[in-house]
Amino acid sequence: MFDNTLEFLSLNGRSLEEAFMMMIPEPWSKNHNMDAKKRAFYEYHSMLMEPWDGPASIIFTDGIIMGASLDRNGFRPSRYYLTKDDFLILASETGALHIDENNIAAKKRLEPGKMLLVDTARG
Repeated sequence: MFDNTLEFLSLNGRSLEEAFMMMIPEPWSKNHNMDAKKRAFYEYHSMLMEPWDGPASIIFTDGIIMGASLDRNGFRPSRYYLTKDDFLILASETGALHIDENNIAAKKRLEPGKMLLVDTARG
């Protein structure tokens, strides 16, 4: 059902990122530091559909854009590595793959409600 809704929204003119933000918004209602435009986006779209709550760690793609996100509660772990030879590796657990420490450019984790996006066409 989730994938059908995401596909429906993107086939009807929404970018993949925008459709995903509509479906799984970050915690916005009590975030007083959020940009006014972004808050307006979430407020408007909250009237169109209920948010999909987790727990969930979701990876999505349209063949060009690859994204990953946690639900706004962040109950599922998602950690990622960016390697010096341009690989992005995301897994729910550290150590899912052996990666030479000398090849790691960055180690991070997804935060609740946040999104990681990679445009594979532009690099």
